[in-house]
Amino acid sequence: MNDGYPSLYSDAHRYDLVEGAFASGEFLDFYKRQIARYGEPVLELACGSGRLTIPLAEAGVEIMGLDISEEMLNLATLKASERGVKIPVVRGDVRSFNLSKEFKFIFIPAQSLTHLHKREEIEDCFSCVRRHLAEDGRFLVELFNPSVKLLARDSDPRYGVGEYEERNEEGGRVFVTEEVSYDAATQINLIRWFFSNERSDQERVLSFEMRQFFPQEIDALLWYNGFLIEHKYGSYDEKEFSNVSPKQLIVCRSK
Repeated sequence: MNDGYPSLYSDAHRYDLVEGAFASGEFLDFYKRQIARYGEPVLELACGSGRLTIPLAEAGVEIMGLDISEEMLNLATLKASERGVKIPVVRGDVRSFNLSKEFKFIFIPAQSLTHLHKREEIEDCFSCVRRHLAEDGRFLVELFNPSVKLLARDSDPRYGVGEYEERNEEGGRVFVTEEVSYDAATQINLIRWFFSNERSDQERVLSFEMRQFFPQEIDALLWYNGFLIEHKYGSYDEKEFSNVSPKQLIVCRSK
C-alpha cells in the first residue's frame, strides 16, 4: 500500500514535534506502575526517539531500547545525552532480534505492533519475545481498540492532527492534518500527514500504515503464539477492557 511519500519515521525531529519529545502524565505513569509490578531489566520494542525510554531511565529503570530506524535511534541517543542519561539502544528488527539476555518485562507501546502487517511477521516478533522473556517475566502489548466509525470515515477530507512552532530558521506555526484510507481486506489504514507552515505555500507530506487488530483477533494471536493473557486494560488507569475502551493494554506471560 506504499503511496510513494516518505515515511513519518524517516523524519524523527518532526515526529517528536507532533507527538512530544518525552512521555509524561498517565502514559508514562502507566508504564512505571507495570515495571514496578513486574520487575527489571526491561526491554522496550520499537522505542523510536526514546520519548518513553528516556523518562523511564531517568526514573531509575534498567531499560534497553530496540528500534529499526537509525534516524530515530540517533535522535534518542542525542536526547538522552542532553538529559545526562545513559541508555543502551540497539538497532534491530522486532521480528528477528537476538540480544543474548532475558528481561523481566518486555513491552511494545504506542501501537507499534500495527507496523507488522502479516501474520508471519507477528508470529516472528512474538517468538523473539518468548526467547527473551525471563521465566516469570511479562509481555505487554499496547494497541488502539479499533473504531469502526473512524475507519469508515470518508478518505477525501483532511482531519486535524495538531500544530506546533517550527524550530528552524524559517520559524512559523505548522498545522498538521491527515488523510486516511482504510483497506478492509488487509485491515491496514494508510495515513498521510500534511505539514503546512503559515509562512510558506509548500507542504510536507509523510505517510505511515497501521494494521488494525480487533480485540478477539489479538487475543487469539497471543494465545496461539504461546502467551496467556493475565490482564487486559482499556485505558492507562487500568480500567477493565470493554467495548467502549479506547485502548487495548494486554499483559501476558508465556504459557
